[in-house]
Amino acid sequence: MKRGSILLGICILTLVALLSAPKALADRLDLIQKRGTLIVGVKSDYPPFGMLDANGRLIGFEADLAADLAHRLGFDLQLVAVSSTNRLQKLEEGAIDVVIATLGDTSQRRQIATLIEPNYYASGATVIASPQARLSSWADLRGQKVCATQGAYFNRAMAERFLLDLQIFNGTRDARLALRDGRCIAWLYDDTGIIGILGESQRAEEQTPLPSMMISPWAMAIAASERGLRLERAISEVIADWHRSGWLIATERRWGIEPSQFLADLHQLWSQTRPDGTPVCTRLPDGNWPAECRNKLLLTSTEVGGLHRVGLLLKEQTGLNLSILYDGYDRHLFLSGIGMTLKLMVGAIVGSLLLGCLGALVAESGIPGLNGLVRLTTAVGRMTPPLLLIYLVFFGIGHIAVTRFGWSFDGSTITIFCLSVYTGCAIVFALLEACTILKNREPSFVLRGRTLPRAMRLASAAVIGALVNVVKATGMASAIAVPELISVSTAIIAEQGNAAVMMNVLLIVYFLLVMAVVQLFSYFERRLSPHELP
Repeated sequence: MKRGSILLGICILTLVALLSAPKALADRLDLIQKRGTLIVGVKSDYPPFGMLDANGRLIGFEADLAADLAHRLGFDLQLVAVSSTNRLQKLEEGAIDVVIATLGDTSQRRQIATLIEPNYYASGATVIASPQARLSSWADLRGQKVCATQGAYFNRAMAERFLLDLQIFNGTRDARLALRDGRCIAWLYDDTGIIGILGESQRAEEQTPLPSMMISPWAMAIAASERGLRLERAISEVIADWHRSGWLIATERRWGIEPSQFLADLHQLWSQTRPDGTPVCTRLPDGNWPAECRNKLLLTSTEVGGLHRVGLLLKEQTGLNLSILYDGYDRHLFLSGIGMTLKLMVGAIVGSLLLGCLGALVAESGIPGLNGLVRLTTAVGRMTPPLLLIYLVFFGIGHIAVTRFGWSFDGSTITIFCLSVYTGCAIVFALLEACTILKNREPSFVLRGRTLPRAMRLASAAVIGALVNVVKATGMASAIAVPELISVSTAIIAEQGNAAVMMNVLLIVYFLLVMAVVQLFSYFERRLSPHELP
C-alpha cells in the first residue's frame, strides 16, 4: 500500500511537470504574436518625451520610438500611460510588454527587470539661468544659492562636487518661482526635463548655459523573466539599428530637442566598421554585444580585459571600488588632477623662492625705509591665512578686475600667486634672520647675489619646511574649482560613492609627492654644502 502511494505521487508530479512544460517554455513574444499588439508604457507628463495632445492621445519622442519598434516587429501598437512610480510595477504585473519611459539604467533596476542594451538615450543634471548670471562654468556656481527640487538623485552629488548652496523646494513650480524671484542664481534640474520647461516657457531669457553633468543612460525594459529570450534580442537589434542609421538623431531633431552628445557618440560607435567591413558592434558567440559597445558602468570582470578587468575583479572580490584603475574617464580625470597638482607645486615653489629671495635682497639693499617696509609686509603676509588670501584675490580683487576692466585670471594662476606670496613671506623672514646671525659673526657681511647661498644654507631648514608646507597647501586650490587632486577625487567620489578608497589613494599620492619634494630639496641642500659658514 505504501509503495502504491509513492508511485501514485510520482505519477502526479510527472503529470504536473509535463502539463506545465509548454507554459514554461513559452515567452512573452509568443503572447504578443497571438495578441498581434505590442503594449508599451510611456510617460504622459514629461514633454517632449511623453505627453498628451489636444485629443488626449499619448505622443512624444518615446511614443515615436514605441511606434517604430512595433512596426519593425510586425505588431500593432497600444500605448499605456505610466509614471516613474508604477512603470516597473506594471511591467512585473504583465499589464504592459515594454517600458519606454525615461528609465535610468542602473544595476539595482537590472535586478528587478530586464534592461535592454544598447541604451537609447541619456539624461544628466544642468541648470536654468538668465544671461545676466554670466555662467561660463560650473565653478561659477561655487558657494552660490541654487534652487533644486526635492528627491532629485543628483542633488547631493552636485552640491558636494561644486559646493552649491542648494535651496530645496518640494516641486518644480516652487523652484521655478524662486528662480524668477531672484532667490537663487540658477535652478538645478534634469536636462531632459528642462527641454520641456523651456519649450513652454514664456521667458525667452531663460537658458541652459552649462554642460550636463552626471550623465545617466536610459534603457527600455521588459520583464525580468524575459532575460536572454527572443523579445530581448529582437528589441536590442532594433535599438542597435536606430543608432547605426541615425534614426534616433532624426527623431530627436523632429521633436525640436537640442542635439544630444550621447546620441552623437553612439551613432559614431555603432556605425564604425573593422578593416574587413564588419561592424565593430557585432554580437559575440555568447549573444552579448562587445564590451566597447555596452554601458561601461554595468560591465563585469569576465567581459573585459587588461587593467579594466583587474579593477573590476578587485571590486567584485573585495568591494574596493578603485575606479581610477578600470574606468577610463575616472583614470583620465585623476591623472589630470595629478598633472594640475604638479603644476601648482612647481609654480608655488619657484614663485616662493623668487619672492623670498627678492624680498630679502630688497630689504638688505641699504635703501632707507625699505627694510622696515619689507619686514612689515612680510609680517602681514605670514599672518594672513593662505585660503583667505586666495578667496580675497579670486572673489574680491578678481571680481573687480572682471566687472570693471574685463580682466580674468585662471584659478590656478591665482592659487600659485597667493601661495607664493604667503610662503615667500616666510622665506624672507627666514633669510633676514639668517642675515642677522651672519652679521653678528661677520660684521662686514652684506646680503648680495653672491652671498645669498650662505644665507640660504643657514636658513635651509626653515626654507625647506616652508616649501614642504606649500606643497601640501596646493589642495586649497579646490576651493576655487581648480581641478587638482582633491577636486577631482571629490568629483570621482560624487559619481562612484567610493569615499574610503579615494581618500586612501589621495593620502598615498600626497605622501609620495611630498617625499619626492623633500628628496629634491635635500639634494639642493647638499649642493649648497660647499658654502659652509666660517
